[in-house]
Parts: sequence; structure tokens; C-alpha cells
Amino acid sequence: MQLAAERKDQHLALMQDQTDKLNNLQGLKAQLQVATEQTSKRLRDEEAELARTQEAMASASAAVNSTEKRLEAGQLQLRRQQEEYRQRVAELEAGQRQKQKQLDSLRRATALFGDRFSLKFRHGQDELCLVMTDVDVFEQSREFCISVRITDNVYSVTRCDPMVPGLDELTAEVNRTNDFATFVKSVRKAFVGVAKQARGL
Repeated sequence: MQLAAERKDQHLALMQDQTDKLNNLQGLKAQLQVATEQTSKRLRDEEAELARTQEAMASASAAVNSTEKRLEAGQLQLRRQQEEYRQRVAELEAGQRQKQKQLDSLRRATALFGDRFSLKFRHGQDELCLVMTDVDVFEQSREFCISVRITDNVYSVTRCDPMVPGLDELTAEVNRTNDFATFVKSVRKAFVGVAKQARGL
């Protein structure tokens, strides 16, 4: 009887030990499941964060590319504008030199024929005012005036006192021939005609 009781106690102790181990295993399994779920959740969160980061990097890269393209286009446009500006400045300088050359020619011509035609000239901005006397035989000191301006290498009359007939034709002729001396002679002749007509001659 004592032997049977001892075996029974051993059996009960073994069963209790196995039960404790099983309980421990189940507890460990539960802990592992919790840890696995936490790890899986962390991995999912990290993957989502990685995806957002990659998307943000792609957007930033696209923005940089777009900015670089706009910058290149802006630089190209700026270079074109600078070249156009340089060309325009060169054209203006060339035009100014030509204008000054023609003004100098006008002044030399008026000085050359001043004494012969009783001609004086007054300088204005980009124009010459030619003042002629000894035109009206009855009033030799009377002044007859014509002002000539040069714009884009073209002669134009800005004032004529008194007005003479055929002035447009005379202006067209001096622009065609660039012979200012002949223009001055023709204008003086026209002034003489106007003066005579006013006197009834």
C-alpha cells in the first residue's frame, strides 16, 4: 500500500510539473504572439513611412527638375534679351554717329555758303535753323527762316517762314541726293519768288 501511495504521489507530482510547463509554454506563446504582432505593426508602420518618404523624395526631385528647367529657360531668355539689348545699343550708337555726321555736314555747308547767300544758322537740338537775308530787295534785312531736322538719316523740315511752294518736292530731292547745298539754293530761290509775289512783281 505504501508503494502504491508513493507512485501515486510521484504521478501527481509529474502531472503537476507537466501542467506547470504547459502553462509556462502557453504563457510564452502568448507573449510571443504579442511580440510578433507588435513587430508586424512596427514593420508595417516603417514600410508606410518608407513609402511616404520615397513619395516625398520623388516629389522633391520632380520639383528640383522643374525648377532647374525654369532656371535654364530663364537664363536662356536673359541671354537673348542681353544680346538684343547689345544689338539695340550698337544700332543706336551707329545711328547717333550717322546723325552727328550729317549735322556736321550741314554746318559745314551752311558755313561754306553763309557769306554768298547771306545765310546764318542757329543750332537747335538735332536741327539747324537757316536764316537768310538779302532775299527781299525792298527789305534786305528781313529774315526768311527754314529749320531742318535729321531723324533716322532722313531730312525733314520742321519750320518754314514764310511757307514756300514745292517744299515737299525739295525735301524729297535732298533726301534722294543728300545734296544739301543744292537744297539751300533751291529754298533761297523759292523765298525770292515768294517775296516778289508778295510785292506784286
